[in-house]
Amino acid sequence: MTDQSINLDQWVEKQLELIRLEYEEEVFNNEDLLTNNSIDDLAKAGFALRNLKITKEYSENGIRIIRLRLPQEKQNDLNLKKCRLLRGFVGVTVDEQTMPIAIAYAVKVETNSIEIDCDVDLLKQFPNKRFNFVKVVNGVTYNRMVFTLKKMVLRSRYVYLIGLLMGHKPLLNPLMKLRPYVNGLPFSNSQRGLDMIKWFNSNLNNCQKEAVEFALYQQHLAVIHGPPGTGKTTTLTELILQLITRGFRVMVCAPSNVAVDNIFKQLVDSYDKNLCRKYRINPNYSFVRIGHPVRVDPQIHKYLVDKACSSSKKKKSQYERKQMEKKIVNANVLMSTLSSSFIYEGNLKYLWNNKDLAKFSFDIVIVDECGQSTEPCTWIPLSFADKCVLAGDHLQLPPTTFSSEATNEGLNISLLERVTKKLFVHCPERVVRMLTVQHRMNELIMQWPSDYFYDGRLVAAPIVASHQLVLKGTRRPLPVLRFIDTVGCDMGEMDSQQKAFRASKGNIYEAKIVCIVIKKLINQGLPASDIGVITPYRLQTTLIEAVCKREFSRRINDQLEINSVDGFQGREKNVIIYSMVRSNENGSIGFLSEERRLNVAITRARKHLTLIGDSGTVTRRSAALNSFIGYCFQNAIIENGSDYQMQMNQMNYLDQIFAEFKIAKSSQKKEKTKKKKNRRHKN
Repeated sequence: MTDQSINLDQWVEKQLELIRLEYEEEVFNNEDLLTNNSIDDLAKAGFALRNLKITKEYSENGIRIIRLRLPQEKQNDLNLKKCRLLRGFVGVTVDEQTMPIAIAYAVKVETNSIEIDCDVDLLKQFPNKRFNFVKVVNGVTYNRMVFTLKKMVLRSRYVYLIGLLMGHKPLLNPLMKLRPYVNGLPFSNSQRGLDMIKWFNSNLNNCQKEAVEFALYQQHLAVIHGPPGTGKTTTLTELILQLITRGFRVMVCAPSNVAVDNIFKQLVDSYDKNLCRKYRINPNYSFVRIGHPVRVDPQIHKYLVDKACSSSKKKKSQYERKQMEKKIVNANVLMSTLSSSFIYEGNLKYLWNNKDLAKFSFDIVIVDECGQSTEPCTWIPLSFADKCVLAGDHLQLPPTTFSSEATNEGLNISLLERVTKKLFVHCPERVVRMLTVQHRMNELIMQWPSDYFYDGRLVAAPIVASHQLVLKGTRRPLPVLRFIDTVGCDMGEMDSQQKAFRASKGNIYEAKIVCIVIKKLINQGLPASDIGVITPYRLQTTLIEAVCKREFSRRINDQLEINSVDGFQGREKNVIIYSMVRSNENGSIGFLSEERRLNVAITRARKHLTLIGDSGTVTRRSAALNSFIGYCFQNAIIENGSDYQMQMNQMNYLDQIFAEFKIAKSSQKKEKTKKKKNRRHKN
């Protein structure tokens, strides 16, 4: 036992209490949201879709499918394919009501229409009505975590990994010899060491190769620490190919469908390019994606197992069920979200049907983006793993939690963070390999995060170290770093009186500057799809979208990506514009002080980063922001917010935006006072 050993019974009891608090808080917040807001306010805040009309109802495999369509006046403003609300279960409401009369999930989503699976006969019970979709809390993942935790003490008798990660059992020494390649692959295994590994991807750097080799030789646990842009997914796809060509069956999971799809697409591409075509063989390995089509990238739908068969109300033939069972049982790689890896029900139940479940286990479970998942959720697949590889970066976003009590008790500490910062804190080299060569950012963007978060260990690959954007009509490249400082410009933050935005903050001045910066970049030939806008607050996201809709065509708005820090995790853009929002007299910055969010925001940019904020506010209560702003003053082009005032004054629709989002009157007075000051200044 180690000094970090955990009593499993007590740990399970505590985790059950924490996830109960978390679930109850999420349910309470959602009920409060629906009870205290109009359907119109919910829609403006992104928590609802309004006024959909039923256009068709039909039956498929015993299920009622209902097709609904956006009203004509909204079809040019909304693109349902980009609507995050439709990626999970939704509540269905009628007319102006906000409380659901039914729960549904999307079967198919088009630009202006959606098909849902709904138990209630909406057409019969509510003829000639308009329907809305509202946010609801899905209890499925919570129930799966509860079930998994309650089984962990029993599972610990069979799964060495549980005892290891609880500090009861020792980390065994690495293997002396790897399992040989199978399926007649023409690779020699004559000697130990790197020479015995045939690298499928010849472009791997040394630290990536070292991480793959390390994970192969570890008996039960390996951690691949992948800072931004270091090719973690590339490393994992090579590891998966090395495992399946040695006869292992691999389960790959991540907290989100986006993360699962990302690694799935890279795996399929690498398999085809670096194994089949490179060596002119076709070993017929099978990759299977578990999930719902609406929440899975269309490019990989052909690898999906039909989720319809997992529910008793979906009437599939015996032949179809047998085909599905065969597909799952024979898969070399299974991929799903952590929640969908629940083996006690659904499609994965085929893996142990009519067998002794107590003795079933996956050869290897790989958890990508492990730092973003709560530990109870991570245990859904790990409680059936002989060996696990945890991949991610605990210095980027932590798990999202709602309950402050549960958070204070450690629910927001991921298994990845616990393993690296507690369980093996005195000997990280025994379980962790860090990727250090990044292939995303210009080194001027990379240097501060490297020094502040990663002890200066990151190195920019030569191909990206000095890459910059050269725009139309310019002789010089676009500066890599730009800081637009609004200190002293009277560009204060704002609140909304809409309860849907709660404690969220906005800054209409920064929203206008964002739009001006975007317009100049597009006019100089930069595609809108190369631009990402990041801001920490939902209200600010909404304000920026509102300004952009008035300034740009739908085509450009569809290409622009305006999102929260959380929404950009794992993503990148050539240009990132980061609006920090906070500007006040007392230096209050809220969760802007969360250092890991700053790390994510900065490191999404490849060639250019524009930072917009009030240096006088954001530096007063955050050591990280104080350090980064200091770095910007030394290395960035510095502009003043007042430089944009003339263009901002030409945006004459602010009263509409204030009214639409119920911006507090004090904020409106500031805006009117500012306009008067500017007129006096001109005169």
